Formats: sequence, structure tokens, C-alpha cells
Amino acid sequence: MLVKQTAIVGDEFRPGFRLQRSWSWSMATAFFLGEIGAGLFIVSVLFSYLPGLVIGILFTSVGKAAGHLIHMGQPLRAWRAIFKLQHSWVSRGLLAIILFTGFGIIVAFDEAGLTFGLLPHVLKVAAVVIACAAAVVIMLYQGFAMSHSAAIGLWSSGLVPVLGLTYALLGGGSLLSLLDYDALLAQPQADAMLHNIEIGLLLYIAIMLYSLVHAANFGSKGAHQSISMLLHGPLARWFVPVVVVVVLLIPTIVLLFEAKGWWPRLVATLAVLAGYYAFRVLLFKAAVFDP
Repeated sequence: MLVKQTAIVGDEFRPGFRLQRSWSWSMATAFFLGEIGAGLFIVSVLFSYLPGLVIGILFTSVGKAAGHLIHMGQPLRAWRAIFKLQHSWVSRGLLAIILFTGFGIIVAFDEAGLTFGLLPHVLKVAAVVIACAAAVVIMLYQGFAMSHSAAIGLWSSGLVPVLGLTYALLGGGSLLSLLDYDALLAQPQADAMLHNIEIGLLLYIAIMLYSLVHAANFGSKGAHQSISMLLHGPLARWFVPVVVVVVLLIPTIVLLFEAKGWWPRLVATLAVLAGYYAFRVLLFKAAVFDP
């Protein structure tokens, strides 16, 4: 049975549930931009789409950094985090962003022909591999950092990094299908491949979301309270319509019924991005510490 919302005690000095307040919209925005940028970069490498490579790098290196700087109390000391690679996923993520930006720029320059054929093939392959590996770490590390928070039952699950990775790839694929719409229409095989990838990712997200809710429902008291807030409390008006219906139902209808035209793709892409951003924000809003 789910715990009632009235069990939230806020800052009062009495037993009960307390919301985490350290991470809010600025961190959610940083997570969202970083993961979407990394996902767009990977699918753009797969489809050799230069604008996607550039936009992905900008989203991750500029957008994500800006979100973190807004959150940080001492932004000038942030570089010190890189010295804790053995103990901190945040440190590993910072290193991944540095590698992704550096080698991603090399990949984009080579795709644009700005290396003038001077870059040996083995170095081209190495740059692509390192940039894509770093992109995968960027899509995962934030979820791993959250799942290590044992005091917050909703986050303390291996499903959190998997959901981040899947949402990022789906968002990147949706953006690519919109930005490169005309070129994909001229390549039926590539269009069909991306179409199938998106459908598969939507199905996987549906399974993972159900699994996260199910695990939290049978988890700790804090996890019970989080799910109560998302499904029956004040956050339900956002979680159910936006995260569940919008991000899953609208893109699925567009893809399964193969709605043609740029406008259906725009609607589907906006639905995916809005649903993913809402998921990131609500995952912070619904996080409560176990009493």
C-alpha cells in the first residue's frame, strides 16, 4: 500500500519523509542537454550527418556546462573533480566530457573535410571510437551517480542509468529524423533503419518505466512515497500525462502509422524531448530520503 502524501514533513523537526533539495531544474537541464547531445552525436556518426555532430557537441560541451555552472556554488573549483576518478562518477563524467569534446571536434572536422586528408585512417577510427565511448559514459554516468544515493529509494536502482541511456538515444534519433528529414526520405533503407530503432527504444523505455515504478513500489518506504507523489500526488498531473502519455503514445502513433511529412516528425520529436525533460525534473522533485 502506498504511503500517503501527508507524510512529507519538510524541514520540521519530527519523523517523516524529507524531500531532497540539492538538485533541481538546473541540474535536470544539464543532465538533459548532456545526454541528448551525446545521443545525437552517436546516431549522427552512424548516419554520417555533420550538423548532428556539431549540435551534439554544442549541447554537451556548452549547454551541459552552463547548467552545472548555474548549480555550483564555487564554479571556479569545478576542475578539481577530475582528480577523484577512482571514487566518483562525477569525476569520470567530467573526463568523459573533455574526451568527447576534443575527439568529437576531430570527428566533425574530418566529416567536414577540414582535415584535408592529412589524418591517417587509424587516427580517424580512434577518434570516432573514443568520442563515441565518451558519449556513452556521458549518457550513463549521471544515472550511476544517482543510483549510488542509497538514502533515496527512487534513485537507488540500476534502472536509472539504463533509462538515461535509452532516453538519450531516442532523443538523438528523433532529432536526427527531424533535422535530416529530406535526406532520409531519399534513402529508404536508412530511414527504415532509424524508424525501427526508434520503435525499439520506445518499447524499451515503456518496459523500463514500468520496471522502475514496480521496483520502487515494492522497495523502501521512501521509494513508496516517491511513487505515491508521481502517481497520486501533486506530481501526477505531470508524470502521467507528460512522461507516460506524451513521450510514449504520440511518437508511437506517428511511427507505427508511418505518418508522412515534416510536421508529424516535429510533433513526435517535441513529444520525446518534452517527456524526457519532464522525466528528468520529476525524478528530482519526487526524490525523498528514507526516514
